[in-house]
Amino acid sequence: MVNDDMPNRIITGALIIKPNIKRFTKTGVVFDDDTVEKDIGAVVFATGYRFDFPFIDESVMKVENNQVSLYKYVFPPKLNPPTLSIIGLVQPFGAIMPISEIQCRWATRVFKDTAKLPSQE
Repeated sequence: MVNDDMPNRIITGALIIKPNIKRFTKTGVVFDDDTVEKDIGAVVFATGYRFDFPFIDESVMKVENNQVSLYKYVFPPKLNPPTLSIIGLVQPFGAIMPISEIQCRWATRVFKDTAKLPSQE
């Protein structure tokens, strides 16, 4: 769970932040700080993901080491005029939805030609 409710759940104790897993026991987990959780039914490894855009030509946008070069995390700089925006490809400290909404508003203004991107020169 990563959303606006997470800090409240941490403060109230409903969510407890634990260190890395040191080892598994038959029915539990031992963490790096030697705390133990017993009777664990399941462990979900949320280790991240790799993204790719195989439908976009690499001359427009290329993913290298799971990173892509975008102007202000939205526009491929090699695409002129700007006819493509990538929304939500950020790692914020908090909710992504308000950031994505602002990115959408900005992209719409650029596409309508009421906002301009700076020259690459």
